[in-house]
Amino acid sequence: MNLISKSPVFIKLLLVFLLILAGQSVYSQKSKKSFVPKYKAVFTSPSKLIPTASAPDAPIAGNGDVGIVFGGTPEKQSIFISKNDFWKAKKGYPDGGLSLPGGLNISIPELKGATFYAEQLLANGNINVVFKKKGLTFTLKAFVPSDNNVVIIEMATTGRESCNVTLDIWSQTGFESRNESGEKEGVFYVARHFDTPDLDWPSHVALAMNVIGATGKSFELNSSSKVTVVVGVSSSFESEDYLNVACYRAQNCTPKIIRKLDDINNLYWKNFWAKSHIEIGDPELEKYYYGSQYILASSSRNKNFPPAIGGNSITADAIRFWEGDYHTNHNYQASWWGSYSSNHVELTDPYEKPILDYMEKAKGHAKELMKCRGVYYPIGIGPKGFSSSMYPLTQEDMMANYGIKDLNIEGGHMFCGQRSNALFLSVNMFQRFYHTYDKRYVQKVYPFIREVANFWEDYLKYENGQYNNYNDNFWEVGPWTDNWRSDLKSGDINNTSTLGMLRMFCKGIIEMCTFLNVDKDRIGKWKHIQEYLHPVPTVETNGEIRIKAAEKGTGSGNDKRTKPGFGRVMAYSLVFPSDITGVKSTPEFAETLRKEVERWDTNPGGDSGWTNLESGFETYFTTAIRVGYDPEKVLQKLKERINKTALPNFLIAQSGGVTETLGAIPSCINEMLLQSYEGMIRVFPAWPVSRDASFEDLRTYGAFLVSSAKKNGEVQYIKITSEKGRTCIVENPWNGKKPTVTEDGKPITPKINGDLITFPTQLDKIYLIKYEK
Repeated sequence: MNLISKSPVFIKLLLVFLLILAGQSVYSQKSKKSFVPKYKAVFTSPSKLIPTASAPDAPIAGNGDVGIVFGGTPEKQSIFISKNDFWKAKKGYPDGGLSLPGGLNISIPELKGATFYAEQLLANGNINVVFKKKGLTFTLKAFVPSDNNVVIIEMATTGRESCNVTLDIWSQTGFESRNESGEKEGVFYVARHFDTPDLDWPSHVALAMNVIGATGKSFELNSSSKVTVVVGVSSSFESEDYLNVACYRAQNCTPKIIRKLDDINNLYWKNFWAKSHIEIGDPELEKYYYGSQYILASSSRNKNFPPAIGGNSITADAIRFWEGDYHTNHNYQASWWGSYSSNHVELTDPYEKPILDYMEKAKGHAKELMKCRGVYYPIGIGPKGFSSSMYPLTQEDMMANYGIKDLNIEGGHMFCGQRSNALFLSVNMFQRFYHTYDKRYVQKVYPFIREVANFWEDYLKYENGQYNNYNDNFWEVGPWTDNWRSDLKSGDINNTSTLGMLRMFCKGIIEMCTFLNVDKDRIGKWKHIQEYLHPVPTVETNGEIRIKAAEKGTGSGNDKRTKPGFGRVMAYSLVFPSDITGVKSTPEFAETLRKEVERWDTNPGGDSGWTNLESGFETYFTTAIRVGYDPEKVLQKLKERINKTALPNFLIAQSGGVTETLGAIPSCINEMLLQSYEGMIRVFPAWPVSRDASFEDLRTYGAFLVSSAKKNGEVQYIKITSEKGRTCIVENPWNGKKPTVTEDGKPITPKINGDLITFPTQLDKIYLIKYEK
């Protein structure tokens, strides 16, 4: 009897595979467009940054849950296998966090000294490898099928010579894990467990290997043979019977099923790339534009476990970089900032899950620590309500890490003196709301939004006709910073980051509750906060207006890190992604910030300068575009920045997490081609006059899909698909000349007021705007 037939999940899994055989995939719809990016990442030497808890420099593939990284040398290849839901849920930083399940080693002694070639294909998520040595050519294809947690590895050789292959399936050891291995009817398996009593919850993962075309772990590979290795992957969050599930997935992948999985995977990527595309005449920028989207799509499809800032391309336990957690004061959020406008909203589906799961704890923090209603979030969280940012739990560990014995700093959680993390977590929720007007989504997240409002209604102080924000630090503070005890007791007053986010939040919650027709009795309070909130702190220096990080405190200019000047933290809250500044809506303030951006050229370093490679890539360039900085210079500086830290797999490395830079290039290019956050659709608002460009189905506020082209300095047309039937306002790009507007080919008469073209729309109708000479 087949060993898996004894499993209680056999029937369920059999049905899953029958669906696969029938081709009934959620991605099986025919694509409307045939666009597929032609770009690929090419590797001509072995990776140097593996293993690492940060960004690897090797080929990456994944299905949004399981991710693989190909590393090693021709004679000693390694495929690292990671999974979004495999965490060690142990309290006390850095004793828990995102962890590596394991991988597969492929040993081929005959390939020692072979030439190295590997490629990462954006078109279909495949990793292809070719190693050559004299009369032997070895090829390998690896991919992770969409929606199926198996890793498929196909190996073959050509030429006169054969080679001997030895396989070793392994699980990562250490970090207090328990490991096991074994064999069942030709399926070799390993498992890694975190299940000690001191954990918030146990976590288990299994990898199971089956070899098709050969027997056992060691075999000869020659030109007349082809061997396929299938690694099944399963965790305890997929099934209590995770080991048998992993074995089943490996054992039941017949060649016929593998071909079907390959077809379905190709179809997923075809439909993914069909959602939108750009053509800007710059292959270097285009490949990183699409490369960022590829990596995010490879890591962000598990709706219960979004990619943490370590992503699913880790090659070691992610404890060195904030446990690879969901870091709440921009790092986690930034991954998706280019997804909304790129019409890849589906990639943001997992975003709010850990935020909502932490809500009850966050309510407790607000009540116990701040004496407020609402929610108060620490600097880092994990899945299932896990707090990844608790201080060490013993005096001995506190001394070892921070040189102090106090176990009750901020209640034992790292809030780092900042009150604004929940505000920052709301950013992506508002972005999705504005881009989709999806009522079910808004109903899902609104309870969180309302609790954030509750907190700030209680926390802000209304004095002398304005709302002030006390004891809220611009910078993270703690035992690692100077004067941290005084910072925690008397932090910054009216820090710019929180003030900007509060303006964004008040606007957003008013629009959300109006959309849902709820809490109308509270709108007056939020409008009052919006109107009477303390203004952004500034100082006049040598006749110039400079932005300050705070009215008073360590962020006000006294701290060595925060001299007056506009930097990345301010950019998040004042420009992008907060949306509160624009050349149309706030022209004077945008001009002040544009002059600040111009000073980034001469800044010797630090937070406010183009030379900052530590963090800020995710906002600098989009912010510069929004405040009116020269677009030619933005493109030049964007390419310079890419070349400084880009890895061959299209990741852009900086000091933070792996995923946080993925939204940077798409958001910047999209904002140059199309803007909508200021209440109108603007095509090519910041695209250089001398460059031709086109785009198809970028997404705007109001739930519109927009396509357009610009040639020889003139806009050729504007095509708009209305998803929700909302009123559409378009800035006239033809210098005041009156265009024609059609609805599904039939002429309609728009309202024209100055340079704005306004017309009502109907659900799923297509509108074409053109100017005929």
